[in-house]
Amino acid sequence: MPRNKDIVTYMEQEDYLETIYKLSQKNDHVRVSDLAKELKLSKPSVTQMMQRLDKDGQVDYKPYAPLQLTDKGKKIGKKIAERHKVLAEFFTILNIPKHIQEKDIHGIEHYISPLTLTKLREVTEFLKKKNFN
Repeated sequence: MPRNKDIVTYMEQEDYLETIYKLSQKNDHVRVSDLAKELKLSKPSVTQMMQRLDKDGQVDYKPYAPLQLTDKGKKIGKKIAERHKVLAEFFTILNIPKHIQEKDIHGIEHYISPLTLTKLREVTEFLKKKNFN
């Protein structure tokens, strides 16, 4: 069983990958400064995580160059972004305020099973068709 510290580190890594993925969908380049601003962290903290993710083969990191997700990193970032989107759509239908949604989604998106995510997506689509929101 993973230790608490390992779980937190894994969640942090997924958060970084998700954020890089989302930023790269909007911008041509993602830099450490962009990531630090988005995550509200210091540049040295972001740089340290980029070095770790580079070592793990999830990010191509070179100092002062734009960040690039590897295929492995992009797959993880996209998966977490999709989970986030499904959960946000479901919570919006339930009229949960955005600030509460973000807090709840942050905890759930790392652990939700593929089956549960699929079922939530199906329920959300059903409710949208019925104009539940």
